[in-house]
Amino acid sequence: MNIRILFLLPLFALFLSACRDSGTSSNRGKLGYDCYPDGTCDAPWTCVAGICRNVVSNNQNNDIVDVEDTTDEEDAADVPDAGDVPDATSACGNGIREEDEVCDGADLGTATCVSLGFAGGTLACAPSCQQYDLDGCTTGNGSAPTPPADVLSTGTGGLLLRGVVLTPTGVLDPGEVLVVNEFITCVAPSCAAQANNPTIIDTHGIISPGLIDAHNHQSYNFFPEWVPNPPRLFENRYQWAADPQYEEFILPYTKHRSSNTHFCPGSKWAELRCMAHGTTTLQGQPSASGSCINWGVRNADGYHGLGYDHMHGIIGSVRDVDDATAATYMDYFTRAVDPITRFHVHMAEGYASNYILDEFDSWAGRDPRPNRHNGLSLLYNGTSILIHSIPLTEAQLQEVKANNAKIVWSPSSNMALYGVTANIQRILQLGIMVSLAPDWTLSGEDDMLAEMRFARNYGIVNSIPELTSQKIWEMSTWMAAEVVGLHMHIGRLEAGYRADIAVFGRTGANPYDALIDSRAWDVRLVLINGRGFFGDSNLQAATARNPYCETLDACGTGKYICVQDSPTGTNRTNETYVDIHTQLYNILEGIGYPEDEQYGRGDELLELWTCGI
Repeated sequence: MNIRILFLLPLFALFLSACRDSGTSSNRGKLGYDCYPDGTCDAPWTCVAGICRNVVSNNQNNDIVDVEDTTDEEDAADVPDAGDVPDATSACGNGIREEDEVCDGADLGTATCVSLGFAGGTLACAPSCQQYDLDGCTTGNGSAPTPPADVLSTGTGGLLLRGVVLTPTGVLDPGEVLVVNEFITCVAPSCAAQANNPTIIDTHGIISPGLIDAHNHQSYNFFPEWVPNPPRLFENRYQWAADPQYEEFILPYTKHRSSNTHFCPGSKWAELRCMAHGTTTLQGQPSASGSCINWGVRNADGYHGLGYDHMHGIIGSVRDVDDATAATYMDYFTRAVDPITRFHVHMAEGYASNYILDEFDSWAGRDPRPNRHNGLSLLYNGTSILIHSIPLTEAQLQEVKANNAKIVWSPSSNMALYGVTANIQRILQLGIMVSLAPDWTLSGEDDMLAEMRFARNYGIVNSIPELTSQKIWEMSTWMAAEVVGLHMHIGRLEAGYRADIAVFGRTGANPYDALIDSRAWDVRLVLINGRGFFGDSNLQAATARNPYCETLDACGTGKYICVQDSPTGTNRTNETYVDIHTQLYNILEGIGYPEDEQYGRGDELLELWTCGI
């Protein structure tokens, strides 16, 4: 996300309370809210059991016709509300903060970084005038770049990394991590006793498990942020998915999204962006054949190299799951051989309308409609991954906890689209297993490090003591591994775990803050299965996975990136960074495509990193 923003008013609890108590809300009479006292609703809605519903022909249960999520092929339909459009009397961008605006240009009211809970910095206003831009605010635990890494010796007995080591039980400073082949064999203040002629690198940095992105739509991540015009918020995911502006924005991809001509370069680009920001595992919602992503970053959906494909999921509304489909899912969960242990769903992405508040109860087997698995809860034995979960009540969160379900929190995307996000404080207080993820570049942050900074800022502004920098790191490593079901293999620096490691070249009083402060140019080394895919140029000879790596400049810091398996590789493994970049540029520009696909948007391609931020 290019515009790093945080919606501040109103706070989640007050906002959600107003949504639920529609009897005192100005939304009474609108779709999904209480009817007027006389039993009517605003046109064209119909009052059904006290709620304003969209009654369409051949729709006996008075249901809204749910649109499909952005990765489905069906056209969005029957979504009447295009979102919360700012008051026509206000003029966002005129530099004057008006009644319905949080800020406008340089007019921030009395707000400063310090008044919002930060140590200092420069506060700005987001283009929507509904949010502050907090990227210039600073925490009290500052950090700074460290000197380049030193290769102290080269050997044949693996790789020994020295630095500040982040382990599940605490910080080792100094510490060492020994990697032999694809495994971590030692994590200790000193691994000298276990080492046998390794290559030794003093990283002068922070050594962490590779970050884990537990939810993304990876094949879209060559697009920059989509901002509706005029800027506005939505009530749920079905509304923006049907917005003509949004559909036009993603058309260069969706025109052929089920084809590997578009899916493969889009997905591989997302994996390169992951590597450049210290992320080694991605749950990416593949929408095509997907075999071309059996190559770099681990894909939690499949192609992770850690056993059978244990994950399944759906994109559409959970309220569409019928009796037969629910029975099939239960068979997945309970079969004796290779059971599905993780099932991801988009749960309650929004706060009102389109039956968004009914989604959790439907998944939990309490949907009263015929043929909707009433009495059969799909919150089965820890399998559920509930992505977003914005409006869940206390009772529903307690049910999540009781069934060992998992939650994926995507605050930047939620705040940009809806102005609210899940009750992360209560989720953490209850001990629910939760991970952090940016969702995608169209509405969320551009990478995991940026999402971690967004989460930290959210915790500061909203005074959430549970949301420490260490907790945010945990939600991005070992907790995320638990969420995606790969916790026996990755997410920890421990002997016996796979050597998925990221090294960050920063230092500070709090190493977790220093890690979160990192940008792509601070990412000193990324190992996946013990092999170097990305890192500083001076480490290439000692760590690169093969001799075909390319060199790039990351905002003044020389990097190597290993894209190509070999020049003669099959199934696109012969592609280079330049090849993939060219394919995506051509898709956005229209080069080599028919007349109706001449978009002229090649300059919008989201590069691997953004300098100057």
